[in-house]
Amino acid sequence: MSPIVNGTLRVALAALIWGAAYPLTKVALADVPPLLLGFFRFLLAGCFFMASEKSLPLQKVAPEDRKSFIWLAFWGVFLLIVGMNYGLIWAPGMAASILSGTPPLFTVVLAALILREKMRPVQFLSIALALGGLAMLGSDFSTSTKLEPWQIWAGCLMTLVPQFSWAMYGIAGKKLIERYHWRLICRDTFSLGALMLLPPAIIEACFKGTGNWSWQTVFILLYLAVMNSVVTYSLWNSALKMIPVSLASFLIYLQPVSGAVLSYLLFGEKLTTGGFAGTALIFVALTLVLLPQRAASESDTTAVAESET
Repeated sequence: MSPIVNGTLRVALAALIWGAAYPLTKVALADVPPLLLGFFRFLLAGCFFMASEKSLPLQKVAPEDRKSFIWLAFWGVFLLIVGMNYGLIWAPGMAASILSGTPPLFTVVLAALILREKMRPVQFLSIALALGGLAMLGSDFSTSTKLEPWQIWAGCLMTLVPQFSWAMYGIAGKKLIERYHWRLICRDTFSLGALMLLPPAIIEACFKGTGNWSWQTVFILLYLAVMNSVVTYSLWNSALKMIPVSLASFLIYLQPVSGAVLSYLLFGEKLTTGGFAGTALIFVALTLVLLPQRAASESDTTAVAESET
């Protein structure tokens, strides 16, 4: 098998695994509290990388970089889980899956604000198209579920929080990715993020209880911790040695597709004409953002395209 084909298959598999996270998480949230599920997910993933690296969090990290690693955990785990798991209480799984492909849009804006990168007119157009697509997508589901329209909107907006946080994770980790191995970054992002989630998860459990941990819920937890965190990172980073980052970034488009299909199978969710039009606008916006990207900036695109949720 040629390296191009091998790398393409690895990224495609990673994208399909990532895409299933939203509908499966929604299933588990019917039985367990949101923050408790997130805590156990990243605790297991963090323990795996601590074992593989044979070290504890922040070991092998220069003292001047430790604050940056803590911020990575905040953006890449804590805020991501709060937005994703609470948003999925109301957001349809299909809408959340489609919105999971939007981090590049946030990255464009954040790069302009934080890194002082100049925004091009086409990027302003892409943001306008994405907002229009989001409006059409939310309106589509507000007529096909038992939830109130404001609940659908609130859930969709909450599921945009992890997309924003993942873009911030990419911006914050830009320099660290060049200096540290990705397994070490995963070790600290996952384990420190789990520690951040622990106090609010305990408070949540005191009010809501610990939930009903059926075999189905345990299976979903293991999927999220092992497949959606450990395996996908391994597939993605190994594939980047075989194929161009630009190709890998476009293959991430498979992520919303697999999530949407699974949402249809699990919940019977489907799009009408307005929903398909809104989805098309979002994908056109993403294409406009990704096409002009300079191919040489491998570290930037790597950080952005590692969408897990």
